[in-house]
Amino acid sequence: RSQLSMRTNSEVAPHIILVHGLGRSKADMFLLRPRLQKLLPHCSIHTFGYPSRSLRITDIAKRLGDFVGRHAGGEPVSFIGHSLGGLIVRTLDAQQLCSAPLHRLVTLGTPHQGAAIARFLCGYPLARRFFGSVLEDIAHFDGSFAPCSLEVGCILGGTNTRFGFYPFAGEDNDGLVLASEATLTQAIDSITIPVLHALFPFSAHATRLSASFLAHGAFHHNKAATTAKP
Repeated sequence: RSQLSMRTNSEVAPHIILVHGLGRSKADMFLLRPRLQKLLPHCSIHTFGYPSRSLRITDIAKRLGDFVGRHAGGEPVSFIGHSLGGLIVRTLDAQQLCSAPLHRLVTLGTPHQGAAIARFLCGYPLARRFFGSVLEDIAHFDGSFAPCSLEVGCILGGTNTRFGFYPFAGEDNDGLVLASEATLTQAIDSITIPVLHALFPFSAHATRLSASFLAHGAFHHNKAATTAKP
């Protein structure tokens, strides 16, 4: 695999932060981080960990803003957010909780329109106790607002059929999140790949696509050639 080269200082942010999903930890990035480092060798790659089951999305976004402040030194920052991680980064952007310039965000199976599975689980007290109050945030997240500073690229999991990985969902899905939920109208680019929701951080294919978007603003080089900034 060839490395993705930096075109200009403005094309690739010098810092990339990886943000995990609900009930997971930054240890989930043990494959994503070194793979991404190979593809974007000039970038500093950081992993952000947080207690996902004891805080609300806004509280986590504030912590992420502090994390960016400590590690980016005021330089531009891009992100990869898995599932809930993408919602946290979008909240950071929308509420302007970060002093550093925000560049690009790749979301991996992020339910930008809220998640039906979360709304279902909210009906069970045991699930609410296990996942915490953030489950309600995910269930009813309204991602229709446009990004403020970030260029967003969405990687969806699915089979490109109406069955998806969970045939009873009624539309394409990654086993947890529906394709329509992981779609963002204002995204710069989006793509569907055959990956289950929980496996996004471990997918070499998802990593290569993420590196392409972070470097060029598109998931494929031929598309980037027509959309890249001068």
